[in-house]
Amino acid sequence: MRPLALAGSLIAALLLLAVRAQAEPMQPMTTVTVDDLFPTRTLEVEVGTEVVFSDPRFLRVEFVPDAGAPVASRIDGGYRAVFAEPGVFRFLSTVSGVERAGVVPCQIIVRPRPGTAFALFDYSQARPGVTEAEFQRAQEECLQEPRTAGSRRLYEMCLQAHGVLPFQ
Repeated sequence: MRPLALAGSLIAALLLLAVRAQAEPMQPMTTVTVDDLFPTRTLEVEVGTEVVFSDPRFLRVEFVPDAGAPVASRIDGGYRAVFAEPGVFRFLSTVSGVERAGVVPCQIIVRPRPGTAFALFDYSQARPGVTEAEFQRAQEECLQEPRTAGSRRLYEMCLQAHGVLPFQ
């Protein structure tokens, strides 16, 4: 009788864990080494991704304090940062053991998740006469523009400068 009670408790605990796992989806994670980041010095992830800088050659990771930029926190074996908003976030990484040790400027492009309600701007907001392809191309270019990093207003101004959004 006792093994049956133990099995019942175990099944109930496993079901509870399964229900909790469905209620709280796992946060996506990307692990980055110095070799992954160079030579482009650019990484692309989706909103909500935790980036773990897991290379002992990362001596320091520090994000430019733009709006929406995460703060890199020290963990065993490196640093971590969670990207809650889309945008382009610049950071400086102090590295050792590469061609030239020192401070290296890098960036992380954070894109909205496909199929989510969040979008920076929708094609329906485009200036009359702009094709969807032109609008998409301008969005891609503006997301990669370092000056728009983390700022919805600067991103909007970039799209206006590309001629795809009307000035208001």
